[in-house]
Amino acid sequence: MDLVHWEPFHELRHQMNRLFNIPWFRGVPAFWGPEGISPRVDIYQTDQEVVATAELPGIASKDDLQVTLTENTLSIKGEFKRGTEEKQEGYYHSERYYGTFSRTLPLPVEVKPEQARASYKNGILEVRIPKKEPGRGNIYRVDVQ
Repeated sequence: MDLVHWEPFHELRHQMNRLFNIPWFRGVPAFWGPEGISPRVDIYQTDQEVVATAELPGIASKDDLQVTLTENTLSIKGEFKRGTEEKQEGYYHSERYYGTFSRTLPLPVEVKPEQARASYKNGILEVRIPKKEPGRGNIYRVDVQ
């Protein structure tokens, strides 16, 4: 008699694979999460600062972004604006996403929000925040360059 490897979650995995293979799901960008539009963000730290970079393709202007900080959180808000719509005889097709988004992330250490710098170029938002010792909690708005 041969031993057979038993997988208790085989059927669940099979059903999940079928769900994610549905055509309507494959057309949804990875940028779209359960809460709606949610930018991908990387946060890392050096000896002197915490650096956050966010992918925001489709944001036309830094004026469509708002960055706020506390000593231990980073919040990014923005709006993707719809361009023109293509219409042809009874045919309508739109895969581009639009609308507002908001994302708040915890920072790995306390920072000096009043000294933060932010820049937006080619669809990438970069926020650099100097580290500090623990202190009082204030919210600061950061101008995006």
